[in-house]
Amino acid sequence: MLSSKDPAKAKGAFPSIVTYLRTFLARSAALLGPLFVTVITARLLGPEDRGRYYYVMTLAAVGVQLASFGIHASNSFLLSRQPNLLSRVLANTRWIGLLGGLAAGVGVLTFEVAVGDSASMEHTAIVVVILCPLNLLFLYLTNIAVGMNWPNLFNGLLILNSVLLATSAALAALLLPELNSFLVAAIIAGALTCIFAWVLIAKDCVVPWVFDWPLLSESILFAARAHVAALVGFFMARTSIAILRYYDTFGDIGYWSIAAQITDALLILPSTVGLLLFPALVRAGHADRWTEFTAVAWRMGAAMAVICVGAALLAHPVITIVFGLNYASASDITVALLPGVFFLSIASVASQFLSAFGIPWTQLAAWVVGWVIQVGLSLFLVRDYGVLGLAWAQSLCSGVVCAWLFVNALNYRPRSLAGRTRYPGAGDGS
Repeated sequence: MLSSKDPAKAKGAFPSIVTYLRTFLARSAALLGPLFVTVITARLLGPEDRGRYYYVMTLAAVGVQLASFGIHASNSFLLSRQPNLLSRVLANTRWIGLLGGLAAGVGVLTFEVAVGDSASMEHTAIVVVILCPLNLLFLYLTNIAVGMNWPNLFNGLLILNSVLLATSAALAALLLPELNSFLVAAIIAGALTCIFAWVLIAKDCVVPWVFDWPLLSESILFAARAHVAALVGFFMARTSIAILRYYDTFGDIGYWSIAAQITDALLILPSTVGLLLFPALVRAGHADRWTEFTAVAWRMGAAMAVICVGAALLAHPVITIVFGLNYASASDITVALLPGVFFLSIASVASQFLSAFGIPWTQLAAWVVGWVIQVGLSLFLVRDYGVLGLAWAQSLCSGVVCAWLFVNALNYRPRSLAGRTRYPGAGDGS
């Protein structure tokens, strides 16, 4: 059975500053591809079709979150402790990625049928069905690289994906600069990235064709908890898109997409730290976990406070220069989202710390409650404040989640755990 109890203590188990820096720089460089796609689609398609493009990408992302089942997190958790299971993990990854992705694509299209119209289906159906399994498989493979402690391969795959995205979008812009061309370009880039990633990760092992049910049964509880946490967190980031889609305001979605691209870029630092920190926390002893968690949380808070203040000051001039005056409204949305960026940055550290104990139910409750509050508050504010009300609701509820997680983390201090045989809120299979 998988367990986060009594993890192996290894000297120098935590990532070095150099490892953090290399991965951060690689992920920052990997942003250049999506940023190029954002700029070129914004300028060539305009706010309306840029909003449609972003909406299609969002549907595919929703499908990935629905179909991931937390397997990417459980793979990282499992391989960080037992790297000899790589071939078995890859066997399950292949089947879940392809079949689960296809099923998820159909699921999100059902949602689109319910809230959309035939005109929008023309651009979404085939793209979403193909992108879902491709994006899901790439998510699994990159997390396998992290779990195997292959940071250089992980960094290389991110940069490769970025280069392919930019190249395919540039070709689309040169040959036929319209919405459907950019959608096809995204599919081509995703397919090529997955092929390269699979070859590089599976080159030294024989991957069985049979699905490994015993392996899945060992990790399913941890995967289910990780899935709920990731899914609800994703819904918090995308709730506003669903509300704007309901009101059929693709122009506002276009503005939101620019703000979201910027805030996603700002979250690269905390997500990089969390990505590398989690496997190390799993392997560490309880006292070392707490020491590393508190040290990283303080540093993260200080760094992100400076970054968010700087972003608030630069948002308007940068957006108008890079994307054009037509997107000036996106700067106000960006500023309203920045408090949420700060809260989520430090919350991610607490979340990784708690996840190392098997993802307690109280951790899941923080995300669920935060999202429920956000939905209600968003529906209330959008009537009077429009898209800005949605941004402020997202930031406020991110603060609620952050506070909850840090209070929960106090239960896992070494003094609090002394003498306990079970972790608070953790199940038997964690």
